[in-house]
Amino acid sequence: MPVFYELFIRHEFYGALLATSKSHREKIVNFIESLAADSFQTGDYAENDSSGRPCFVKITGKYAIFFWADHATKEVRIVDLVDADWK
Repeated sequence: MPVFYELFIRHEFYGALLATSKSHREKIVNFIESLAADSFQTGDYAENDSSGRPCFVKITGKYAIFFWADHATKEVRIVDLVDADWK
């Protein structure tokens, strides 16, 4: 039986999500929901956050989703959403 993780979403991420178009928001939400079922997913690359913790970055459409899994508490922390279309 699969173990589902709880999703922790930062308030700043939620505000940025609401500012996206409906089509982008649906893609982002689908990816986030997939993290609850498969918390061992990785992003397209990883960066260290301000505390030095590795944080995965997943590019979804024109947005970058920053997240990391806390396996001790069975939570996936969704921490940032930025416009990755910087060209």
